[in-house]
Amino acid sequence: MNTNAFIRQSYSLSILMTIVGAILKINHHTLATPVMAIGLILLLVFIIAAIYEVMNSSKIGGNEKFMWIIGFLFFGSISGFVYMVSARKRIIKN
Repeated sequence: MNTNAFIRQSYSLSILMTIVGAILKINHHTLATPVMAIGLILLLVFIIAAIYEVMNSSKIGGNEKFMWIIGFLFFGSISGFVYMVSARKRIIKN
């Protein structure tokens, strides 16, 4: 599996599992906590892969790399969405 598909799938699955876990939590289902834990683990996998991708990019400078890393660490899902939707195309190597 290439990194493009891996990053896209890990982010998509983390969002999906988190939403499903939240719905299960609202309904007081017993599987809510494990589903949300899986979503969190997938988000951590995405963050690690995205930080690795940003650090190895030669298209952006050190300041922007620093800002992406801070965004991933403190605002994981939000910065992940921005990264996947708009910034990833110009950051990855062609």
